[in-house]
This record gives sequence, C-alpha cells and structure tokens, in this order.
Amino acid sequence: MRKKWLFILPLIIILFFILFLSGYRFNALSAAKSHEFLPVDAELVEQHDIGSTGIFLFKSDKEKMYHTVVSIKKGFFYHSGVSTFTPFRSDKIQTIGGINYSTKEGVASMLSIISYDEEVAYIEAGVEPYTKKKVIKMGEPITFLFSNRKQMDHLNAVATNKEGDELYYFGYPEHATHINLNEDIRWYKIDEQ
Repeated sequence: MRKKWLFILPLIIILFFILFLSGYRFNALSAAKSHEFLPVDAELVEQHDIGSTGIFLFKSDKEKMYHTVVSIKKGFFYHSGVSTFTPFRSDKIQTIGGINYSTKEGVASMLSIISYDEEVAYIEAGVEPYTKKKVIKMGEPITFLFSNRKQMDHLNAVATNKEGDELYYFGYPEHATHINLNEDIRWYKIDEQ
C-alpha cells in the first residue's frame, strides 16, 4: 500500500503544478490575477459574481489600461481565459470596462463607465425591454450587468442630464465613412455630431 502512495503522490503533485502553471486556481480572484495578459501592477477596481463566474475590473497605471477579466469555474478550480482591455482616455465620459461571455450557466454582458462631466446625471443602457437607468456621480464608476450577450456598442448606452436630455451616446461616429474598430468606439457628445 505504501509503495502505491509513493507512486501516486508525485503524480498528484505534478498534476497540481501543471494546473497551476496553466492558470487554474482555487478561487475566482486568484485565477483572474494569474491571467497571462494582466499587468503585474494591475489593481482591482471592482468585482462582480454571477453564479460561479467572477468578473473583475483591474486598472494598470503603468500600461494606462483597464482590464476586464472573467474567471469561470471548472470542476474544483477557476480559470481565466477571457479578458478585454480599454485604454485610458482623456474624454469627459469614458467606458472603462466591458465584456460579453457565455458559460454553461448562461450568458452575460458588462459595461463600466466613469464620467467627469458635471452635467451628466444618468446613464441608461440595454436592449428593450431590458434597459436600466443609473445615477452617475462625477469621478465614480458605475457598472451595468445584463443577462444577455450583446456587444458593448449594441447596448444603446446614453448619458443624460437631470432633465433627461441626451448629452452623449456610446458607439461609433455617426455618418463616418471609415472607422477604426478599436479607437472610434467611445462616447460622443450628441450636439457635436
């Protein structure tokens, strides 16, 4: 019996070592922090748990990027194989994180926004009949979570003032003849279009 354990124990240790090197961890946050594209200086901004799946928003001052990372439970472990990044911008209203994904448990979309425009009071986003309206305070991020899988630019996000007048929309420039998929998706002031 003892000889059997002397053979099995090293195999178990090797298996755990391989899983660890592959990014598998015992909790969702550890798995997110081990994501291969997450910078070393990344600090956690917010965390959302949807069932056994975790969505994490990190900020890297060194790379001047926000990173959204999803950790999915796989057996006894969590693994992060999905992430997005959003560069820092100097815009008055900015999307700082977003992702859409699907697991065995279901689908979800996330959109995180921060505003530095004192006129902006609300952000509304979603696809009818599942729209949400949230109060936004200057300099404080807000996050929308939806139980559908939509691209960020299909969530019809708009920023309004206290009276409900639309000030900004999130997406691509209207009437553009050429767009850069990474650079042009942002918040646009409505009266400047």
